Amino acid sequence: MPDTEKILIAKIQAHQGLNGWLKIYSYSESKKKFSNYKHFFVMNNESFIYLDIEDIIVNKSIKIKFKSFNSREDSDQYVGKNLYVDREQLDALEDNQYYWNDLIGLNVYLDDGKEIGVLSEIIETGSNDVLVVKGDKEILVPYIIGESVKKVIIEEKKIIIDKIYYEQ
Repeated sequence: MPDTEKILIAKIQAHQGLNGWLKIYSYSESKKKFSNYKHFFVMNNESFIYLDIEDIIVNKSIKIKFKSFNSREDSDQYVGKNLYVDREQLDALEDNQYYWNDLIGLNVYLDDGKEIGVLSEIIETGSNDVLVVKGDKEILVPYIIGESVKKVIIEEKKIIIDKIYYEQ
């Protein structure tokens, strides 16, 4: 299997019953897309382990049964671990759409050119996601392209925000 870029997409939260099922917390906007995945990866000792999906249930929460997990003991070591997919498994994006993984770590600038920090995390709120920018101080910026977020330039590792969101 060729080594491709892995994208963080979810976290294994807990056991679900006694037969190896696991409850998953999705970092993805759409839980429904989880039904399309055939496998995931988990990080173990600085290398990725391939996990084949036997079954998946998506409703209010996501429950996954991996082929090699038949009991709680089989899945114990994976609770709390992050789940990754190959970038090729993700849907293509339209203009001005980005995966969180591509935004986190970008430098954040005001629209007057001043660098104010680094995007450290993104909070899903139900309406607009919120960018958490850490620099001299931590600021929260609603993720609204064209309004609060003026421009995202992935190639330059740069996000430009409206200066009204940075009060000194």
